[in-house]
Amino acid sequence: MAAIDTQLAATDWTAWVGRSDRRSLLASSQWVGLLEASLDRPLPAQGSALEPLRHWLWLFAPPAWPTASLGGDGHGPRGPLVPTWPLPRRMWAGSSIQWLAPMPLDAPIEVRSTIESVNLKTGRSGTLGFVSLRNRWYSGDVCGIDELQTAVYREAAGATAPASAAAAAPAPAATVPDGDWQARFTPSAPLLFRYSAVSFNTHRIHYDHPYTTGVEGYPGLVVHGPLLGTLMFDTWRNAHPGKTPRQFVFRNLQPAFVDNEVSCGGIEIGPGKSRVWVRHADGSEHVAGEVSYE
Repeated sequence: MAAIDTQLAATDWTAWVGRSDRRSLLASSQWVGLLEASLDRPLPAQGSALEPLRHWLWLFAPPAWPTASLGGDGHGPRGPLVPTWPLPRRMWAGSSIQWLAPMPLDAPIEVRSTIESVNLKTGRSGTLGFVSLRNRWYSGDVCGIDELQTAVYREAAGATAPASAAAAAPAPAATVPDGDWQARFTPSAPLLFRYSAVSFNTHRIHYDHPYTTGVEGYPGLVVHGPLLGTLMFDTWRNAHPGKTPRQFVFRNLQPAFVDNEVSCGGIEIGPGKSRVWVRHADGSEHVAGEVSYE
């Protein structure tokens, strides 16, 4: 048994299931405006509600970890909702989000988080740790957003195949339809920097090129998973004016890198349901998801 497997086997990681935390914050319209400006979208109107996926701005702050406490990858210290296992590399695997009620801007919000599952799997990519975290967003006593977020934790790049090899472009898809709507984006370094700054995300793979290529083994700066999800979902919103989204489920399948064009699009797959994606230039998918709406 490999050394890392021995370390992992010595701890019952399922004991983390049920751990919870509460955080209070103010959903500032000015802060949302910084994101909208970064995405070249209109600023929020006075007295409006939080637009879909803008709650992600506050996933990392609070808590505002002191800089001295950050880990080698730029993230805050492990715990209370991140297992202390020896799997240093982390990525956002996907989410399932339900919108239940409007969340007003410039009003207090409480985030209640609970670990729902912790699992370990071993495969070609080495040992992977999966944590599913339920985040419920409350305005007063009303839960407006219910999200189940899954994060994946991986061994250090040198412990398995380099990340750059794993992230190499796959073979072109045989036939890739354009879909019912489509928009193209080329995420730039300034956009990645702004998204990191406005979401208080200090993960170094998004802004530190020497670290990203030399330590994590990627070929370039990695586009944030939630940024890809936002571009994909906003493209859906542009194609569905007047529709109200109720659920958004997506999976991150392969990383996208700075200055590489991606296409966001989708198709209708039934009444009130769309399939959406973010695609590489070769037609393979970076992100795949579904939107349910009224």
